[in-house]
Amino acid sequence: MRVSSPTTLLLGVVLLCVATALAGVWMAISPPWLGGSFQARPDGAVVIAQLVPDGPLARAGAKVGDRLAGVGADLAAPLLQAPDTGAFEPAPTERAHRDMTDRQAAFSATLSARPLVLRLAGPDGAQRAVTLDDRVRPLNHLGAEFWANLAFGLIATLIVGWVWALRPRDLATQLFALTGLSMLAFTFGWAVRASVELVADGAMATGTHWLNMTGAVAYGGAMIAFFLVYPTRVTRLPVAWLVPLCVLAWAATPLLPGNPPLESTGQSATSLEMALIIVAIGVQAFASRKNPAAMAAARWLGLSVILGAGAFIGNVALPIALGREPFLDSRFSLGFFVIIYVGMAVGLRRYRLFELDQWAFRILFYISAGAALLALDGLLITALGAAPGAALGVSLLVVAFAYLPFRDLLWRLTLGRRTLKEHEMFAAVAQVALVHDVEARARAWRDLLAKVYEPLEVTPSVIARARAEILEEGVGLGLPAAAGSTALDLRFPFRGRGLFGMAQVQLADQLVGLLAQIEEGRDAYARGVVEERLRIARDLHDDVGARLLSGLHRQDLSQTREAMRGAIGDLRSIVSGLSGHDLPLEAVLADLRHETAERLEAAGITLDWPPVELFDPDRTAPYRVYKNLTSAVREVISNAIRHAGAAKITVDVRETEGRLSVTIADDGVGLPDAPGGRRSGLANLERRLGEIGGEVSIPPAEQGLTIRLSAPLEVSAAA
Repeated sequence: MRVSSPTTLLLGVVLLCVATALAGVWMAISPPWLGGSFQARPDGAVVIAQLVPDGPLARAGAKVGDRLAGVGADLAAPLLQAPDTGAFEPAPTERAHRDMTDRQAAFSATLSARPLVLRLAGPDGAQRAVTLDDRVRPLNHLGAEFWANLAFGLIATLIVGWVWALRPRDLATQLFALTGLSMLAFTFGWAVRASVELVADGAMATGTHWLNMTGAVAYGGAMIAFFLVYPTRVTRLPVAWLVPLCVLAWAATPLLPGNPPLESTGQSATSLEMALIIVAIGVQAFASRKNPAAMAAARWLGLSVILGAGAFIGNVALPIALGREPFLDSRFSLGFFVIIYVGMAVGLRRYRLFELDQWAFRILFYISAGAALLALDGLLITALGAAPGAALGVSLLVVAFAYLPFRDLLWRLTLGRRTLKEHEMFAAVAQVALVHDVEARARAWRDLLAKVYEPLEVTPSVIARARAEILEEGVGLGLPAAAGSTALDLRFPFRGRGLFGMAQVQLADQLVGLLAQIEEGRDAYARGVVEERLRIARDLHDDVGARLLSGLHRQDLSQTREAMRGAIGDLRSIVSGLSGHDLPLEAVLADLRHETAERLEAAGITLDWPPVELFDPDRTAPYRVYKNLTSAVREVISNAIRHAGAAKITVDVRETEGRLSVTIADDGVGLPDAPGGRRSGLANLERRLGEIGGEVSIPPAEQGLTIRLSAPLEVSAAA
């Protein structure tokens, strides 16, 4: 069977709530309005207790304390149909209850006359007739009890409708929705009955009475059935039949000996159902003991029901069943049920149920603190005869200095979890990331996870995932691959005493992200070290080694000295680069000019190197720039000394738009090949300058050879 979308189902629930609200308002304002409230005295007389200032009774001249003597203008006629004192207290038997309802219905019919004439008797016994007109009840005079109880039912229906619309085929959500509809039934009946001023119309009184009590009994049956199937299915029996069976058993109570009324037996039935609900919660907790997720659900949902329904039963149903007055104002006591649906809706949806387990215990602790305060306060007032103010002060002291410390100690012993602080977490992750051996790093990562989450199981996962995710409703936590380890699945956190929640997921993502960042920095550092070593080795081999080797095989002492001098210059550049500091560009060019002049002087060649004018005299150059550029200039000068046969070399250095251009021209024989020809020396120059984003060009020259070297003063990341 095709199920409608959640949006459609939820829209239907909203329309149901709107229709119910409109029906309740219509039923509340339909009876003729009197504009007052009434009270039954012990002698059976009905007197006006309160008057609405602008109501019909107040406008007709009625006074608070006036006794209702009858209906009709004839002051001498007896009051044939009067409201019964049973309108304010339940009848002892079902038959008496029906008789009382019939009398109230007859009296309600007389109140519907238009215009209505009431006979009132003042404190002195003198009777007078008052005429009531314009008796349409405004909405703002329906009373807080009506609006509050109607709102309680609508809120519960919207919550259960939201849950049911998401999973309409699930038996647990169906039973949960049935509890909400049952609550809407008895809150609707309660609200409409609360709007009655004196007596209700017979049909409305009977209908709201049945709706109220049937909803209350059905609610208990649905809640018992719910806890027999969720979160663990306790029995395979068709537990949904508990609801009609409970209603039928309650409806058959007038057939019992003594014919007890439905109202009093309904209170007893709801008290009995509450006891059975607690039993079902206990059975559910026992059945879920081996499943942490189900156990968490049973704890949270059981707590919600015990708090909400238990508070209502203890405050209203149980005292009425025992023939006593409610402890607190019973008019708004249905609000306790809202606690049930707020808690149960969050738990049933299962999205974040695993975060609520520890909150269930915290709420228990806080409630027990409040209960301890009230109990101690009552004990001091009743047993010791202390004044209320003094008793409250002593209670606060005892709770603050005795109960709260004991509660915190109990919390730490049972559920307290030691978590790493931020600096400890960072240090632990950094220690894992900096372990060199891959297997040792994976072991250190698992040890850190064991320390943070205390899982009972840590197993490799075959699922590749990019982020941490919750598994099995909070029982497990799936982690992505990290620290040289495969993806991992953690189960049963905190030594099996808790579940994984969103906080644990966020912490896992932070740990994995921080670990990846530190590993990336470590790898980048290692790559930099390797590259630096390779660069130094290449420079030593290509520059220093080559010069020393060529110097050893030369017979001419001057050429050997030249090779040694070049090797020393290369060593000076390499050592400067190892210091890690940039050198002033002006100083680098001055050293290069001085070195070139010495070499050319020893070879008998004249040097023309005009002073260099830089845009910024304090400009510095990175090691890679000045090392590659210096080596390139040295190689050009070396080739000119060996092969050019030149008498003069001119060097022109210019700075243009962040680049340094060095033009070297000689008056020698030029290239032996055609103009623009290439040799291995030129290819070596291009390689050197290409490493730093530079270029080599050979512009045309009338005599000799001209080579232009160009390089940026800042090395880009790409270079």
